[in-house]
Amino acid sequence: MILKEKVRRKKFKNSEQSKLFYKQLYFNSSFNIKRKISLKFSRKQKDIHYSRVVNRCLLTGRSRGIVSSKLKIARYPFRMLALKGFVPGVFKNS
Repeated sequence: MILKEKVRRKKFKNSEQSKLFYKQLYFNSSFNIKRKISLKFSRKQKDIHYSRVVNRCLLTGRSRGIVSSKLKIARYPFRMLALKGFVPGVFKNS
């Protein structure tokens, strides 16, 4: 996995608890407090959001064509591994 992606996942994981806390505080508070909370989150880094996290192939680093979230392998490397017999339960179909 690319180093940049690892850093993004780590930042998201570290900020997740505080983000949920401020979200609950935002919905259960007055206008002035809501304004302060929204200003605080507008100044935070953009990498703390889950939408910035990208699934990547562990072998090639490709971001598109990921077969499943469990294997985390792109289509072509998955096909090569399946043809060699390294993926259990996957057989070639004609």
